[in-house]
Amino acid sequence: MTYTHTAYLEDGSIAATLADLARAHRILELEGHGDMSMGHLSYRDPFGRGLWLKRGNLALSEVEQDDFILIDFDGAVLEGTGLRHLEWPLHAEIMKARPDVNFVGHSHAHFSTVLGASEEPLKPYNNHGVWFAYEGVPRFTQTSHIITTVPLGVAAAQHIGAAQALLLANHGIAFVGSTVAEVTLTGIFLEKAARFQVDLRASGFAPIEPDPEETKEKFDRIYPAKAQHNFWTYFNRRLDRVEALQGIGISQISLPPGV
Repeated sequence: MTYTHTAYLEDGSIAATLADLARAHRILELEGHGDMSMGHLSYRDPFGRGLWLKRGNLALSEVEQDDFILIDFDGAVLEGTGLRHLEWPLHAEIMKARPDVNFVGHSHAHFSTVLGASEEPLKPYNNHGVWFAYEGVPRFTQTSHIITTVPLGVAAAQHIGAAQALLLANHGIAFVGSTVAEVTLTGIFLEKAARFQVDLRASGFAPIEPDPEETKEKFDRIYPAKAQHNFWTYFNRRLDRVEALQGIGISQISLPPGV
């Protein structure tokens, strides 16, 4: 399908939100979520028409403000041009099941996928794992395939329940949020927690199991709204520094010293 650049004129807030969501894609690439042109985030349309989904054939690092299509909850394209990702049912069914969720993400972040390919539960071994203290991170094992059908989307939505993230066995992850900042931090913190846990297990050290109730109190203490905003702005500053050096579309693994 031919792609033409589009401006979203229904409401200025849509354009502003999608600009932030585009940046979230690029931030997630910097934080280990990139996998060629796979991976995507979506935004619940504020007019109730469905959801705005990143168009296909783009890396996370390449997404800009107008790289989204509007689809209804049955997958029909209502606005925009470009390829509709095959896994749109994952986004649509989670949003239908979770009215508190305005944003859904899916990626193949490496360490999270490693963890998901095992039977190991995610544990709050570090501060990033504490993000998931209340609901944990369930694992969806009904299939190791991509979620391209409505029944699989429904099953995945049921399995995530009230949690903020879902391990998709031998496949990747899904993660959600009520705001752009929340969905981005959820994806980042899941990958950081998974990496720490994989490294800890590989070290051969005996893990210290944190107390569950203390872990919940720790979440409340270290992740209030003010702290979440601070972390979101930090990742945006980091993105700005990388893109000032290399432009949009190139993922740099690490910044030069002092940048």
